[in-house]
Amino acid sequence: MNIMIFDATPHWSGGANRILLFSKELKKRGHCVTVCCLPESGLALRLPEENIQVYTINPKSDVNLFVMPKIIRLIKENNIDIIEICSPKFYWVSSLAAKVTARKVILTRNVPYRKKGVKKLINRILYSTLVDRIIAISDKIKRELIEDFSLPENKITVIYDGIDLLRFKQTKAEKCRSNPDQYVAAVISRLDENKGLEYFINAIPKIAEIITNIHFIIVGTGSIELKLKELTKKLKISDRVQFTGFRKDIPEILSEVDISIMPSPAEGMSMSALESMASGIPVVATSGCGLVDVIVNNTSGNIVKPYNSNELADGVIRLLQSDYRQAGKAARNIVEEKFALQKVVSRYELLIAEVIK
Repeated sequence: MNIMIFDATPHWSGGANRILLFSKELKKRGHCVTVCCLPESGLALRLPEENIQVYTINPKSDVNLFVMPKIIRLIKENNIDIIEICSPKFYWVSSLAAKVTARKVILTRNVPYRKKGVKKLINRILYSTLVDRIIAISDKIKRELIEDFSLPENKITVIYDGIDLLRFKQTKAEKCRSNPDQYVAAVISRLDENKGLEYFINAIPKIAEIITNIHFIIVGTGSIELKLKELTKKLKISDRVQFTGFRKDIPEILSEVDISIMPSPAEGMSMSALESMASGIPVVATSGCGLVDVIVNNTSGNIVKPYNSNELADGVIRLLQSDYRQAGKAARNIVEEKFALQKVVSRYELLIAEVIK
């Protein structure tokens, strides 16, 4: 099959990583994948290294019909069978181009942001008239789509993000590191306003009061990095917090970590959390995340209320005072069962075959 994927993420993200992993696996299986993305985006830079065909398009707005002729031409030239749209900036122009060229459309929802008023009405039209099938990357997103838009359940298929399990090894019971008596907790995230990172920083003093031998690492970069660093100085915890910047060696970083924290108050499904779980590291996440349907609370990690530093601190303390290594093993088992890349791509293949038949 010839598949064309549209994504407008400017930076590297869990959604971009999903497209990269799916594209590589689909190519191994004999499919032809073409990705249309923003110029200079993470995908535009990374996909050519994997010999995945890339075209760069910047629609600039959600309804810029001037880019439609180019999209129509690319669909025809590449003999595309089906289109997947992963970003709102491409929803309308790509779905309309698909209608003009008589191609089927799958829309992937990987964020949980719920619309209201006019935007909700506009999305209802999109979902009901221009889209053949919707992929939700979490059960939570599927529930919200059904509730918000009264969509039939069979129009939405849950296909989780895939994890390359060979890349993430389960950590050993005893870690070989410079200071084995110190706990290490990690947050791996874009450092942006909507990721709940201030709640995490504000939780650290309470955590450190109980778990005195703990160190925190924050992996990633973003618009509020300086603001977060200033907050650690204000709270006098700079000596406990290390900002690593953007890193590609996530498996190596996770080999030094005891638990991961995912403080985002609203997230479809956190790729960094799944990578932690694949490494045998339990996660403390909020109930606003799709992980609420994945993590078994107090067994394979902890689920806490969003927007609440005290709750977040209590979740971290409770996990570290329990058998967190056993929780990490349970987390790895969940990823093996539900998120192994080969399994989720097989579901994706079946869905595409069903839509275009």
